[in-house]
Amino acid sequence: MAYELITVERKGEHDGIIWLELNRPEKLNALTFPLLAEMYDALTRIRMDRTARVLVITGKGRGFCAGMDAGGAGDGRGTEFWDDNPDPLLGAPDSPNYTDNEGQRLNFRYETKTFAELRRLDIPVIAGVNGPCVGAGFDMACLCDLLVASTNARYQVAYVKRGLYADLGGFWAIPKIIGWRKAMEMMFTGRFMSAQEGHESGLSNYLFEPEDFHEKLLEFAQEVENGPPVGQKVGKLMAYRTAYLDYESALELSGGVLPLVTGSFDRIEGGQSFRERREPRFTGF
Repeated sequence: MAYELITVERKGEHDGIIWLELNRPEKLNALTFPLLAEMYDALTRIRMDRTARVLVITGKGRGFCAGMDAGGAGDGRGTEFWDDNPDPLLGAPDSPNYTDNEGQRLNFRYETKTFAELRRLDIPVIAGVNGPCVGAGFDMACLCDLLVASTNARYQVAYVKRGLYADLGGFWAIPKIIGWRKAMEMMFTGRFMSAQEGHESGLSNYLFEPEDFHEKLLEFAQEVENGPPVGQKVGKLMAYRTAYLDYESALELSGGVLPLVTGSFDRIEGGQSFRERREPRFTGF
């Protein structure tokens, strides 16, 4: 599939960094169904690519993502770009008072299809927030594992300003990232959170000035890329799958998956490099 609304390239020492850029800078990278279709295709390919070690999602231009583009996504237009489903609003009755609830439900599937695929990735995912990050864009950033922000970043649960709620998973992810009280404030008021306030709330791992942002984002991605892929994937799996288990149940699950790591060549390399007092060279085997 040829991409127009996103760009995907490889970076890093091992070509293991997948750099995915939302490519609608004139709209602050607001999401449309065609863009989501391209992103879904890219994510499914990344998920099955053993050479992929870390995914970076960022935005072209001065914004990360301004949410869903109501003029090109929120009313069912653009759904013809999904191969497996026609436009759910096609043929809706022509009445000013008519609301196609079933069409809206199917529209929601188009959106969540991509966001769910993002969550299925077992490699580390870094959000590179270079500017405004609102609505569905804020949901997407909170669904990533890590976040590097520019001081130009600002965050908003924009849905509430439209009489809605953070329906693409923000209601689930935002409280886990920044804490219950702060999340409820943002979800109730829709006020903007600054990059500094977000950083102090635990939203971002690192905060950089705009002139240093891309360089530092790549450096951090390279640091993650150099880690042991098998250990990272299993560690991520365990973190998410045991989040609501009691401690002993989590340990039992850990005992079941531990051989996946202990039997890897990377575990042997980790021990050998430690004994030889050198940096390990992990391969993902």
